[in-house]
Amino acid sequence: MDAQYWIRTLGLRRHPEGGYFKETYRAQEVIPKTGLPSRFSGPRHVSTAVYFLLARNEYSRFHRLQADELWHFHTGGTLVLHLFSPDKKY
Repeated sequence: MDAQYWIRTLGLRRHPEGGYFKETYRAQEVIPKTGLPSRFSGPRHVSTAVYFLLARNEYSRFHRLQADELWHFHTGGTLVLHLFSPDKKY
């Protein structure tokens, strides 16, 4: 099954940073900004979950992760990650 199959079957839509996604869960509980580290600009839900898909030859734009993410590989090919430390070392 190709990427278009999963996009249609799971109802994925374009993600602003590249690829396709669908939110599958959002906790009702919210942590207020006052309870979060200063890097957060506002309140955050306790937890969210999404499906995310990069089709062949697509990329996700470089972006800074402010919180931990869990990734689960379901199908497809190799994924290359480029990681930079806080002091900008590759």
